[in-house]
Amino acid sequence: MLKEKALMKKQFLYGMASVFLAAGILCGCGAAKQESSGGQAGGQTSGTTAAKGEEESSSGQQAWDADTVTIYVPTKAGNQADLYIRFITPVLEEKLGKSFVVVNQTDGNGVVAYETVRNADKDGSTLLYFLNSMVVQTHTGVYDKTLPDNFTPLAVDTSTGSMWLTVKADSKYQSVQDIIDDVKTNPGKVTYGMTSGQALHMLGGMMESDMGAALSMVDAGGNAERLISLLGGNVDFTFVSTGAAEQYLETKEIRVLGCVTGNGERDPIYPDIPSVTEEGLGSTMFGFDTLLLGPAGMDDGLVQEINKAFQEAMEDPEVVGQFAAMKNTMKGLDVEESARYIKDFDAKMQENAKNLGFQ
Repeated sequence: MLKEKALMKKQFLYGMASVFLAAGILCGCGAAKQESSGGQAGGQTSGTTAAKGEEESSSGQQAWDADTVTIYVPTKAGNQADLYIRFITPVLEEKLGKSFVVVNQTDGNGVVAYETVRNADKDGSTLLYFLNSMVVQTHTGVYDKTLPDNFTPLAVDTSTGSMWLTVKADSKYQSVQDIIDDVKTNPGKVTYGMTSGQALHMLGGMMESDMGAALSMVDAGGNAERLISLLGGNVDFTFVSTGAAEQYLETKEIRVLGCVTGNGERDPIYPDIPSVTEEGLGSTMFGFDTLLLGPAGMDDGLVQEINKAFQEAMEDPEVVGQFAAMKNTMKGLDVEESARYIKDFDAKMQENAKNLGFQ
């Protein structure tokens, strides 16, 4: 039965991924009603969850005994994090014999989902899956609780994907260095299209630190809206997803001057595009990585079990292929690496938010 269910989900996901790629959508957020897989109304969890702490493994550590695992995703169905987790859960179901229910809960810019998981039982029955932009939100006033103190890092997957620094095709800027030089010559006058309080706002702060001069930051919305602002001459440059930019490259309406990645290196799928890091913005790095989180204080053995199961699913050939179809590859981190990643990333975002005046 689970194999049949997994097959149906996989067929659905291929269709969703095709729509996603054709539209060039990437990680948009907005208020929406709860949506869940399996036809459940209102995002409510069904199935029997093992009582917290009642059953333990032979080693004395708590086992992952929940029959149904609810994973909250604070984004609309069809957006990046939602597609990612829906690639993974059918494999988890097949391997573990559990039911996985994905609940899309966007209320309060994701805060409702965050709080639901933060206050959940610590038995692994209620988890959160989202992009690392959640960390940004904890330092820009969207969410008032930090990750290291309020959640248990279960798994982090780092992305080799990138976003592209784009300008209009007829822009005077021919390179990233041209933008740097202009900003230094005319501080506060070069307009940068971003999304206020989110990841691209942090990128703007990193660029300002690297250049030693201020940008004129304009809140231009999501990918599609930012491209419209760029083509309309309302901003001088912006970052957009590769999928959103490609269609405009084909019509020769924009130029791509560079890309931003989490490690400062070039996107391996687009090796001809230089990274902004190598082009003179030495600390401007941001990887659009994913986080699997549980409530704080989860049992160490349970954390290790969840991490192992999740990373094995990430390495499944079919899941790898689905990520590749979205022009991305992901590298899974173990428990210790995941905790260190969140601690370091949180500290970097806190410092950057302070430089931007959020704290």
